Amino acid sequence: MVRKQATVNPARFLVPLIALALVSACARGSGRDTASRKNLAVARGYVEAMNRGDASYLDDYFGPGYVYHGVMGELDADGFEAMHAMVLADFQHMRITADDMIASGNEVVTRWTTHGKQEGPFQGIAPTGKEVTIHGIIISRFVDGKVVEAWEQLDFLGMWRQLGVAEPAGGGGTPD
Repeated sequence: MVRKQATVNPARFLVPLIALALVSACARGSGRDTASRKNLAVARGYVEAMNRGDASYLDDYFGPGYVYHGVMGELDADGFEAMHAMVLADFQHMRITADDMIASGNEVVTRWTTHGKQEGPFQGIAPTGKEVTIHGIIISRFVDGKVVEAWEQLDFLGMWRQLGVAEPAGGGGTPD
């Protein structure tokens, strides 16, 4: 008896392997999405705590070795808390709005706007009693649900103009 050798269709095995790879990739992605959602919730919690004037939230916010990179320089958690307390004291009734929040993996980007009244001596500027609106962006990097590093930029020039200590755009001032 002559046996006919069976031929194997490679597509028969390839299709299930591709499907398995796609399911595996989606499962890994959903874990990232879960972490992103958790990190986003922590970042939202920070904004809500700031609006309540609740600095105790910072204890839950910072991860080990926290580093802040911003307009006030590079700060550790204690330095950030001191800056935070100064800003809240100098700009009372401060209110922050998270205009956009985008989470991807271990990072959350927040574009924010804050409104407040300068009632304390901020960076050598005597209290003006003026209302200011400041815009900024912060990128926060998370590890295990806590922020370990953040990069922030904000519109200091716009704030100084609103406080009357810098010329408005096109203000006609003469350079030194």
